[in-house]
Amino acid sequence: MFLVILLFGFFPLSSALSHQYHFVNESKTWSEAQSYCRANYTDLATLYNTDDVNALTQLGSQTGSAWIGLHDDVQNSWRWSITDSSFYGPGETTYRNWSPAEPNNFRGKELCVDMHPVGTWNDIPCDYNYPFVCYGVNDTYVLNTTQLSWNDAQASCRANYIDLASIRNSTENQKVHDAANGNTVYIGLNRTRLWSDGSDSSFRYWKSGQPDNANGNQYCTAFSDSGHWTDENCNTTRPFFCYSAFVVGLRMDIQTKTELTEAEIEEMILKPFLEELIENGLPNSTTVRLRRLHRINT
Repeated sequence: MFLVILLFGFFPLSSALSHQYHFVNESKTWSEAQSYCRANYTDLATLYNTDDVNALTQLGSQTGSAWIGLHDDVQNSWRWSITDSSFYGPGETTYRNWSPAEPNNFRGKELCVDMHPVGTWNDIPCDYNYPFVCYGVNDTYVLNTTQLSWNDAQASCRANYIDLASIRNSTENQKVHDAANGNTVYIGLNRTRLWSDGSDSSFRYWKSGQPDNANGNQYCTAFSDSGHWTDENCNTTRPFFCYSAFVVGLRMDIQTKTELTEAEIEEMILKPFLEELIENGLPNSTTVRLRRLHRINT
């Protein structure tokens, strides 16, 4: 039996050929703007490089600043320093061992994490100087007693070992606690801003001195009329930029000895295909969906 599968998918690549930006001159909160973009286009704008900055600037009719898709999701923006997805098994990026009442993001600037001498965690400003634990080859953990900021500690671990310690489970938490030898130490967990569409774009174009979270509640990102970005209170209203994704149609011819249901096709064929697309450079927000199916008996 042959299966002829017709697919369609969203591929939000950074190119004028693959997506189109739209300026919406209506004042909305960041969440309202997100809902509007998702209902009428694809999502709030994701930017990948200065060409995208220029594209938004050239849309014209913008005054002041406008929302884009970058935001700090206080609950879900925690990320480990080791970013290789193959390092983590199911659920291993979400292990946490917070101290009571933590994380509390005091004054809105506690974006990095230390481990207390008792083995529990606390969110703190990234510019504090602490010893730190690195992760090395053969699953080893190494204490460095030099007191550095989180970013400098990360750079030191990456230069001399593999990375800052990323803790996947309670067993590893105990190993890091043992390596810390009674010190309060930096570990690899930190909070970073995310794109509304789930893109993995690392491009940033902050205005000098930004983001500063000046009032402790500036978790959303606005595009200024100069093209640079500022962090703002998500509940303020302003115009915004959306984008439309590039939609691609694909045909797959599959030979199979047994008849497959659509659910089996999704799990056995489309899911691995999507994973391969993402592994080869497409954004995490890429989607693939079954549009039409023909079965041909041979």
